Amino acid sequence: MTQTVEEKTSFEHLLSRMGESIRVERGEMIYQPGNPSNSVYVVEEGRVKLAYLDESGKKLTLVILDPGEIFGEMCLVGEKRRRHLATAIEETVVRCIDRQVFANAINAVPPYLQLMLKHFAHRMNEFEETLEDLAFRDIQGRLSRQLLKLSNDYGVKTKEGILIGFQITHKELADMIGSARENTTLALNRFEREGILDKSRYRIVIKNEEGLREKCHAQQN
Repeated sequence: MTQTVEEKTSFEHLLSRMGESIRVERGEMIYQPGNPSNSVYVVEEGRVKLAYLDESGKKLTLVILDPGEIFGEMCLVGEKRRRHLATAIEETVVRCIDRQVFANAINAVPPYLQLMLKHFAHRMNEFEETLEDLAFRDIQGRLSRQLLKLSNDYGVKTKEGILIGFQITHKELADMIGSARENTTLALNRFEREGILDKSRYRIVIKNEEGLREKCHAQQN
């Protein structure tokens, strides 16, 4: 959600006075498809992922949410049952706010309503980018683009390269790119052989960002 510093501070202060905080452990579910959609959530600490879950149990991660970000907001526009799976990817604290309480607070302050419209537009753009990847890139292309995004959003510079700044499994990466874990591991192994990254359990260090960009561009040629 694009906000000025003043808007963001004011908005977060408003939200911090509503609802209740809930602590969620890594891997713990916050809600799943079919649950009643009657609350809006705000990430206070940690990170949350939203995923599409089909009837066979296959998951596709749609977005990773950082502190200050809102989710579950579709209840504000008529959603009765949750369509997505929300899970903590590390120890997390979320604030749960009743749908009507949240709506009343937003409607009472016109600038906050404008912020919510920007938020919906931004979320739609994120989902469209995920769909574009699935439609037009193969596994290596999707994986390279996702690793570049994680490097940009969460990268920590080290002597070895850029460390993705939170624990991530091959299965979680596979869910992010709509692939089977085995195929994702094969692609990661290839990137490692080519000197693009180093990996170990829960840990990925990107050594050659340009190599990842070349693989993204190769998908477009």
